[in-house]
Amino acid sequence: MRILKFILGIGCLIAAIIPSLLVLGELTFFFNWVFALCALGLIGTGLFLITMRGKALSSKVAILTGLNIFILMGFVVVIVVPAFVAGTRFRQANPCINNLMQIQSAKDQWKLENNKKDGDVATEADLKPYFKDEIFPKCPAGGTYIIGRVDENPKCSIGTSAWPNDHVFPGDDKENWWTNFKAAYSILFGLNHVQKS
Repeated sequence: MRILKFILGIGCLIAAIIPSLLVLGELTFFFNWVFALCALGLIGTGLFLITMRGKALSSKVAILTGLNIFILMGFVVVIVVPAFVAGTRFRQANPCINNLMQIQSAKDQWKLENNKKDGDVATEADLKPYFKDEIFPKCPAGGTYIIGRVDENPKCSIGTSAWPNDHVFPGDDKENWWTNFKAAYSILFGLNHVQKS
């Protein structure tokens, strides 16, 4: 039992490295404080198991310690890893989102100047005069822009087909933790392009 407690304690301390690096590496996730709490919980659990390895633990303490380890590792597996994988794929998304907002702005100007209604469809040729040097923007990841009707947001073909659907107009993304979980682990296990479910 002593060796098992020691091994579990060392495992908790090693597992605490992942959320610690995410916080210390200054990755811009909106829930960095959760990573910090996860790291502190793993460190506390690891130190507790190592220092108490020579003493008999009551069954309640053992159950609570095991539950704490299970919850923290589950958090890492379900939340941290998909967020990290998605974060590494966001590099080309910001320029694409900026392009989508410029296209929407050009559609709004075209609508006002030409007295168009909400159901009317703008073409790339209609919007070119509203861009610098009349060059229509291109997606940096090779996606195709779908301009659509005046009353709907423009779309990128990558944002409508792949995970994470980060090539979308702000507010149009509809994801949940299960989609993120499946897609992140599919990418980690060798799939480069994952379809949304």
